Amino acid sequence: MFPAKLIKSEDKLKLIERLSIHDFSREGLKLKINFVSLKPGSSMELELYFPEKGESISLIAEIVWSKGVENSMEVGLKIKKMDEETKNEILSWIAPK
Repeated sequence: MFPAKLIKSEDKLKLIERLSIHDFSREGLKLKINFVSLKPGSSMELELYFPEKGESISLIAEIVWSKGVENSMEVGLKIKKMDEETKNEILSWIAPK
């Protein structure tokens, strides 16, 4: 799980409090958000924080699905734009060989 911040969304959301990234993979990730459904097909830009490294990175993703789960929303995102070297580093960190 990584903390994250929404930078920009086609859905023009204003009230984002907390986001967390779950199930990060080469192709996408699951976002957990505390308040509202997001429309599949729309895009968003996120900033992911890595406290262990003191770094953050941004990515652009497309919303593939969303569903309500225990007073929050889970949103499936397909990564559209992200630095490949950083993505590989994250994957090797969360799933070491």
